[in-house]
Amino acid sequence: MSVVMRMDAGPERSLSRPVGPSEFASRMEVFVPYERKPRLAVGLSGGADSTALAVLAGEWARDRGGEVVALVVDHGLRSESPAEARSVATWCARRGIPADVLVWRGPKPRTGIEAAARDARQALLGEAAARHGALHLLLAHHAGDQAETIAMRRGKGSGPLGLAGMSACIERPGYRVLRPLLDLAKERLTATLACRGEAWIDDPMNRDLRFARARMRAAGVPAQPVRGRAAWRVMLEGELAASLPAVVSVDRWGVGTLDRQAWARLPRGIARLAVARIAQTVGGRDYPPRSDRLDGLVSGLLADGPVAATLGRCLWRGRDTVTILREVRHLPVVEASGVPREVLWDGRFRVGLPAGAWTLRACGTVPDAASTDRREEERRAPVPLRVAATLPVVVGPEGGLAAVPHLGWARDGAAGSCRSRFAPGRPLVGPSFAPPPGSGMLAGRSPYDGRASGTARTP
Repeated sequence: MSVVMRMDAGPERSLSRPVGPSEFASRMEVFVPYERKPRLAVGLSGGADSTALAVLAGEWARDRGGEVVALVVDHGLRSESPAEARSVATWCARRGIPADVLVWRGPKPRTGIEAAARDARQALLGEAAARHGALHLLLAHHAGDQAETIAMRRGKGSGPLGLAGMSACIERPGYRVLRPLLDLAKERLTATLACRGEAWIDDPMNRDLRFARARMRAAGVPAQPVRGRAAWRVMLEGELAASLPAVVSVDRWGVGTLDRQAWARLPRGIARLAVARIAQTVGGRDYPPRSDRLDGLVSGLLADGPVAATLGRCLWRGRDTVTILREVRHLPVVEASGVPREVLWDGRFRVGLPAGAWTLRACGTVPDAASTDRREEERRAPVPLRVAATLPVVVGPEGGLAAVPHLGWARDGAAGSCRSRFAPGRPLVGPSFAPPPGSGMLAGRSPYDGRASGTARTP
């Protein structure tokens, strides 16, 4: 059961210095630019970290004529979670902060629940930030979270980019994810609440040993070196961004084409990173493939024979020119309803939907998507059937096919306004990794560097 706690400022805690408004403002300054009256969304669980962030961000925004909206996710994984979400919303109301409770609906997986909950939370927060018109989504990850993340990635064989930890700034289509507390100790956040007399909720899931992060937290995680790795990652990503346009292109169907000889002339480290980034972009993945599998494909590409491999949910096929296709498996089903909205499907396609209840599925899972009245459209569309099977289609509330956005086909007027574009969550070339705001590495420049997201080249 959740417990509401209040921090007692005893002698042992006296060295935990609260985060004041001026310090928080300097942290926010490294993420410029902002609009004239910034509107911020804050992921708020009710825990000490996110509560401190909501308090500090609310003051920061109000001082600039802006405002914050709190996004409260109810995962529905415990019977107490709806009541806890309501109590967090009540806390917000008492402080004049608008709150939106986001419920993770539908069946929950029996395995991989930790990853599934994280993915669901990210999706709910991102969609809500866009719905509220917030260009900046603030998350309360701190130094302890960063250390745990690096330790978990090391245990999974992560490469040099992953071991740099979480980025302090991530660009998403329509908004940015900001982590202004990323290098602060948790004690400073609880001290921030204590000096203001604020309470918070202690989430029992943080101590639930069924979850890997909770087990690691219980065992204790040593501080992880970040600054050197972060500087190295920034340098590598700069070289990667300069190299990719000359070796790979991705078309509007999400199909990649790799010039194998040009790729082989890249420095080995950059060539390896290029393969990882291509797999993320075409496969719609947030994270790169495992190092051992990545090394296997790199070795195959450096050899003389034809390539026929699978990596990162992608098929890699060819000799001098290697084609990279999304696999026809593990393609999602996404439910959407209500007002017009844009949905990220399979981490690859942004699908604009009109008001109403719709379901996005893979074309290959809907028998009606290959009916005779669309054969002419299919003949005109320069896309193989294997690729078409991995594209999104729109299914109406009665279960019938409503639209195939990539072919410009729709069954009725409403579905005719559906549009789809390839805009992966992890583009080939995009804004660079952002080190923690207190590292000094971002002084004088913004991590939101203005480089266009999307493919390196789009024919």
